[in-house]
Amino acid sequence: MEWLLKLRDALGVIAQVMSVLTMYTMLISVIGFFTTRKYPEAKKFHRYAVLVAARNEEAVIARMVESVRNQAYPSGRLTVFVVADNCTDATALAARRAGAVVYEHQNENERTKGFALRYLVKCIRRDYGIDAFEGYFIFDADNVLKRDYMVRMNDAFDAGEKVVVSFRNSKNLNGSWIAASYALHWLRTCRTEHRGRSILGLSARVQGTGVLFAGELIRDGWNYTSFTEDRAFSADAVVKGYHIAYQDAAEFYDEQPEDMRVALRQRLRWAKGHLQSFTESGGKLLRGVFTKRAAICYDMLWTVVPKGLFLFALRVARLALGLFAGMNAGRLLLDYGKSFATSWVGGVLLAAYVLVMEHRRLQRLPIGKATLDCLLFPVFDLIGLLSSVAALFVKVEWKPIPHRIDRSMEEMENSVEDKSA
Repeated sequence: MEWLLKLRDALGVIAQVMSVLTMYTMLISVIGFFTTRKYPEAKKFHRYAVLVAARNEEAVIARMVESVRNQAYPSGRLTVFVVADNCTDATALAARRAGAVVYEHQNENERTKGFALRYLVKCIRRDYGIDAFEGYFIFDADNVLKRDYMVRMNDAFDAGEKVVVSFRNSKNLNGSWIAASYALHWLRTCRTEHRGRSILGLSARVQGTGVLFAGELIRDGWNYTSFTEDRAFSADAVVKGYHIAYQDAAEFYDEQPEDMRVALRQRLRWAKGHLQSFTESGGKLLRGVFTKRAAICYDMLWTVVPKGLFLFALRVARLALGLFAGMNAGRLLLDYGKSFATSWVGGVLLAAYVLVMEHRRLQRLPIGKATLDCLLFPVFDLIGLLSSVAALFVKVEWKPIPHRIDRSMEEMENSVEDKSA
């Protein structure tokens, strides 16, 4: 049985090496605690296209378009394009009435958001030309933007940034613990990942919505149609030499799932998409590590690597090998239980950290609910891990996430603790 123990030790070394190789992310989080990059006021109002892929979003699409039209930005420099994708409701009509340019896409074999965006970009190229707009935004139909959002994003774009992501707030942080967990997930990314990377010159990552990029990135069309088109786009941009910046001052609101069944379905889709992204982009990023873009490719590589899944597999394998080798089962399980408890406490503390640090921008939360949300937040990550395991074996189909919260930007701002922040 000695060879089993040696194999178990070897797997432990692999896990330790992975931890060492990603230890730099701790520095990123520490830097983000103190500061983030700031941009000077722009000298020019650039012309932008706003792209929205909407499937059966009749309840919220008009509010999204309205929030763009109400921006403190020259209205003639913004054009909203909505693709009503395989809709069976009045999404297209609602978007047109709100003032958007609408295209309707009907193709049962093309049902992901990526396919909808590909169709929309084709239509814009045909009717306007890609170069008619200097930059392109992507939003979801349920989003609403703070009135200075475009101004702040334009500051970053005018400073020379080619891809920019923004601060993601939540419409329903005060909803169910599931919605709160989603909100904390996005806040964690902004606070512990994007902020520090913006200072170090590394790339943030696109997360589905709230992104601006230069038209030159899609001169050849939108080519990202997997379950997680955002990760594929991020990796491709980095491989091509682009830097993904973060503008903390630009803020938008996003609706989060409230129901566990919807959350499980979405997390499984994300997990399958993350595996697709790794197989599609991992090799390109690894090759990029040996070029002049070494640091930025190395960092993005660890973003697409399913590290949690690998570490989980190593843990399970080490536990099984230990049991087969005759190690004390009670002691093994106790050690793993301690590790699990430590991870849980770490997740709770991290959730509390982002709530405290960002509280001026967030909806009012009773202390009791905030405490419960923090205590349950590790469940969100556990669901993500189990979804990654399931995604290895389960066939996944893209299904829309229902959105029902129709609130104006004014209503959202009235729900935060300090509107002057």
